[in-house]
Amino acid sequence: GAAQWAAVPAAERAAILERAADALQVGMPVLVGLLVREAGKTLAAAQAEAREAVDFLRYYAACVRRGFDNATHRPLGPVACISPWNFPLAIFTGQVAAALAAGNAVLAKPAEQTPLIAAQAVQALWRAGVPRSALQLLPGPGETVGARLVADARVQGVVFTGSTEVARLLQQTLAGRLGGQNAMIVDSSALPEQVVADVLVSAFDSAGQRCSALRVLCVQQEVAPRITAMLEGAMAELCVGDPAALSTDVGPVIDEAARAAIERHVEALRARGRRVYRIDPPVQAYGSFVPP
Repeated sequence: GAAQWAAVPAAERAAILERAADALQVGMPVLVGLLVREAGKTLAAAQAEAREAVDFLRYYAACVRRGFDNATHRPLGPVACISPWNFPLAIFTGQVAAALAAGNAVLAKPAEQTPLIAAQAVQALWRAGVPRSALQLLPGPGETVGARLVADARVQGVVFTGSTEVARLLQQTLAGRLGGQNAMIVDSSALPEQVVADVLVSAFDSAGQRCSALRVLCVQQEVAPRITAMLEGAMAELCVGDPAALSTDVGPVIDEAARAAIERHVEALRARGRRVYRIDPPVQAYGSFVPP
């Protein structure tokens, strides 16, 4: 279906993306519910992500309307879009929308933990006018499905966001350059109340699973005791639990493997003599919860 989709006028591709954006906007209650149930997002985070997915569709439609012409902007061909579970709707939709807007046929491989959310986005695009031959949904493990897609000579481009483990399978030569530690540096001129508020959002929103989540907080020695005390007090006020509850600040991490990996890291810090401050665990019958 690549040639047929590439022949669709750019303005028509833009109109299709805009119709899909309208559909996601109307269907936001369903999307928010799925983000809570399948990805463990809090209601506020789920609503923000659904809005971001709508924004991606409108943004790429606007880009195509403004500057694309089929005679000058030639698509690559079939493109594999491989997306992560921490933003299973926004990043998934953004990747797919960008590739489709440029006239590429898309093989969409969502994270194995969040296929239902991806299916909703794909169905919205199909209903908006994207031919099924131009957009295929391929759920499954990255180690098998993703690796096969990238290895196939017919795939002309890859859009990837995800873990270093899968990145190694996709592109060995780049694996060592991926990842990192996001740091915030605070000196004595910063307002402590603002610092603490920003730290809580950056470190613990989406249960700390954002690629941009704060990992290391560097504080000037003279103000460190006050900020540390304020931060511990603010953390103690966080509510960890069912992400469907409006009172919840921190939901679960994506699965048991992620929870176990974080707990191993905490225990390794303790074993090295580091002081670890944690808030009380939630009162939950089950779930992959990690208290901040």
